[in-house]
Amino acid sequence: MGEPAPHRLIRGRAMRIPTGGAMPDGADAVVMVEDTAVSGDDVEVVDAGHASGNITAAGADVRSGDLLFDRGVVLTPAKVGLLAGAGIASVEAYVPPRVGVLLTGDELVAPSEPIRAGQIRDSNRYAIGAALTAMGFDPQQYDRVADQRADLVAAFARALEECDAVVVSGGSSAGDRDYTPDVIADAGKPGVIVHHLRAKPGRPTVLGIVGDKPVIGLPGNPVSALVMLETVGKPVLLRMLDRASAPASRRAVLASARTVSPNLEHRIPVRLHGEGGELRAEPLIGTSAQMHVLGFADGLVAVPLGAGRLEAGASVDVLPFSAAPS
Repeated sequence: MGEPAPHRLIRGRAMRIPTGGAMPDGADAVVMVEDTAVSGDDVEVVDAGHASGNITAAGADVRSGDLLFDRGVVLTPAKVGLLAGAGIASVEAYVPPRVGVLLTGDELVAPSEPIRAGQIRDSNRYAIGAALTAMGFDPQQYDRVADQRADLVAAFARALEECDAVVVSGGSSAGDRDYTPDVIADAGKPGVIVHHLRAKPGRPTVLGIVGDKPVIGLPGNPVSALVMLETVGKPVLLRMLDRASAPASRRAVLASARTVSPNLEHRIPVRLHGEGGELRAEPLIGTSAQMHVLGFADGLVAVPLGAGRLEAGASVDVLPFSAAPS
């Protein structure tokens, strides 16, 4: 092993070689020991049916000059192995961009703390952080921001200085203490690009840029926040990695009909299961505050603007949630 064969073979001769060993010059087939009968120096070939398939020719995997991967590709373990096998010892890679995560709301309580009437668990911090990690970013979690404009201005300025992008959850609607759009607009040019989408959940979403740093303003409701991060925020943020957001969707049959407002584009969480030899998508019903509809979901089905209804039995594309490469 690891050495050239000791001599050339001529017709009618054979040489024992280890699995993975170098082929001797003159050889054109390899027969497994199990398919031979050996008596002294004589070898009888019992079965040569797969003999030609036991050879890996030079260049059979990839050839010199082949393009292995284009820029922006996520390096999975298999891709790293392919690069190493091709003799590529190092590649230029993106450092995961730092994305600041700001959560606003006096009512938010950490999962480990006692909860009182009027308070809710701060689930967005963990859901958004996990989603950003799965997308390939380095989330930077900041302390909860009180519902005071000055506090949000200070926290946003710090996150903007320390990070490559900022995601703000909460304060994007039209309430008296919803300061997020104004704070983004005042932080620098060009500021707010989009505020309010014709979509549900997540209508009050904000898309902005301060300098060259993208800013995503998500609703405070847990379902709205995660759905908008996946469907709207992700394509924007992935531009920092020179990547397009094109996850492979799964084709399924809708298990039950859904009627929604035709004035909005909808994203419906679904759970997938096999039935009768086909993949079925079961809609999960709940409000934007009920995280179980995403916690038990395998993906999202889009209902286009103007459609208003998907019939049971319709063929639908299910967009999966972000997951770290395996």
